[in-house]
Amino acid sequence: MTRLVWVNLAVLGILAALPEPARGCRYNVREIGFIDVGIEPYRLLIYVPQAVGAGEIDDLKNALDAASADTNTRCEPVPAGVDANHPASRFLSAHGIDSYPAAVMVSPDGPSRRLPLQADVPSLTEAVCLSLEAALDSPIRRQILEKAADSYAVVLLIEGPQQDRNAAAREAVAAAISYVNDQMEFLPKAIAKGPEMVVLDRPSLAGEEMLLWTLGLEPEDVNEPCAAVFYGRGRWIGPLFKGELLTDVNLLRVLSIIGADCECGFDHRWLQGTMLPARWDQNLQQRVAASLGFDPESPMVRMEMVSIIRRGMGGLGYPGAPFGYQEIEVGGEQANPSQPSAAGFNDGTVEPAGEPADLEQPPNGGVILAVSFGSMVALVAAISAVILWRVKRD
Repeated sequence: MTRLVWVNLAVLGILAALPEPARGCRYNVREIGFIDVGIEPYRLLIYVPQAVGAGEIDDLKNALDAASADTNTRCEPVPAGVDANHPASRFLSAHGIDSYPAAVMVSPDGPSRRLPLQADVPSLTEAVCLSLEAALDSPIRRQILEKAADSYAVVLLIEGPQQDRNAAAREAVAAAISYVNDQMEFLPKAIAKGPEMVVLDRPSLAGEEMLLWTLGLEPEDVNEPCAAVFYGRGRWIGPLFKGELLTDVNLLRVLSIIGADCECGFDHRWLQGTMLPARWDQNLQQRVAASLGFDPESPMVRMEMVSIIRRGMGGLGYPGAPFGYQEIEVGGEQANPSQPSAAGFNDGTVEPAGEPADLEQPPNGGVILAVSFGSMVALVAAISAVILWRVKRD
């Protein structure tokens, strides 16, 4: 009897020592996209006239800190006559600034843009706050953030001048979204709503200059349909698809990543891509918490997510924009939009163009976990049999 007790203890010890079966990461890539991991923010540089004293500059800084508290933008007054070696000095010549006041928005990826300041307002503080608010808010950005808060992802379609090409691009985006919706049941973790499309039409281009600037465009540059994928807190993932590269297959190769397990082997440096310059208020945060079933800003949740991301990043800092995205090959034949094929959706990996994966099968991640669990059971059974055989011999 004592020997049987020892057999049971041995088996339990083996089970305890082996990895927990059939359990992946608690989070998916979409959920990770809702936390702030300390990525470098946008910077608003305010070049202050010489007549403005130190006390007024401090008041300006305090007012701008309050105005930008729930945004991914940090404001920095730059007094006139600042040293030529100051990092803000190089933007003066870059934008031909020869008189103050002036304001320049600098992306964490490097590009900068001069912002207009109204001259018919009572104070410099009010002028800068109005300019900041205009830079952070626009109708299309608001749609992207609101839809991303409770859906799988958002595909932004920017229309070009030719209606037939716009119609084809819209069909490609719709086909990719439809296909993701059909595969939602195979995700490692359930997401209630599938991707959504937001359309930026030609008449609205002029009012979305900041959004276009984030994507490396100006309104006059949009000569063909373009598409970009956003998820989480307005994060841009993947390249900007233009013209012939705007296909359902190429969109799916990016969309497939967002529903994947957060520890599926991706390099988190490019998953934490450029965020839109925007205000992330309490209303959006509440919508996200309702959608996820937990608050991603909870200190414990955030700590766990940051730990996962830092492991995936190897301790490195901000990766930069996804302009040089290298994980995707966008060549190959264009699929029939009515019957799209998406390499990579089933297992969270991005495969090169060519033979598509069989998306009618369950996710490979689940298969891997099942195989791991089966191997563990087989190992335990084998060791248990050996122990029982030794007991009977004795």
